[in-house]
Amino acid sequence: MKRLFLIGLLGLLLPLTCAAQKWTVQTNFLDWAALGTVNAEVGMSVSQHFSLMVGGRYNPWDFHTHNPEALVQNRQETAYLGVRYWTWYVNSGFWLAAKAQYMHSFSNTGIWRAALKEGKNGFGGGLSLGYTFMLSKHFNLEAGIGGWAGVFQQYGFYSSPEKRFVREEGRKAFVYPDQLSLSLVYVF
Repeated sequence: MKRLFLIGLLGLLLPLTCAAQKWTVQTNFLDWAALGTVNAEVGMSVSQHFSLMVGGRYNPWDFHTHNPEALVQNRQETAYLGVRYWTWYVNSGFWLAAKAQYMHSFSNTGIWRAALKEGKNGFGGGLSLGYTFMLSKHFNLEAGIGGWAGVFQQYGFYSSPEKRFVREEGRKAFVYPDQLSLSLVYVF
């Protein structure tokens, strides 16, 4: 078992010694527009068709309206690790991504309805696809869409943030849309 682990670790670390690596850093403008969700992703090419990615999203803010029951929020603490397959060449063209994702917590209310959804300790996997446009030697524009599925250890669905009338509570399996992205990418 130790030998298999060491071979796997060596297989992951070997690309770090390659001279032709390309590193990327990106941020998704649509996440920023979703009530100020701070987000970033770092990527590393490991071959002509594959890259690894690690990223996260964070949003601690609440927005109050004139109606006290109409609190608007998209709170979340999310981290993910994944791999992308590029059909043509890494950091350009069509891609398909798979990731493992952990959401420490989320709390959101709808803009058009006052219902509150909260969850803690969600974990699962996601798939996404998209296209990357090369703008210059160092800048790309990326568009993508994706979703994820998994389990929340604690989940609650309430009629409003203030009254907390319980519609649903407990552990919950889910399938959610997760990513709608229009990202600016810097390539090192």
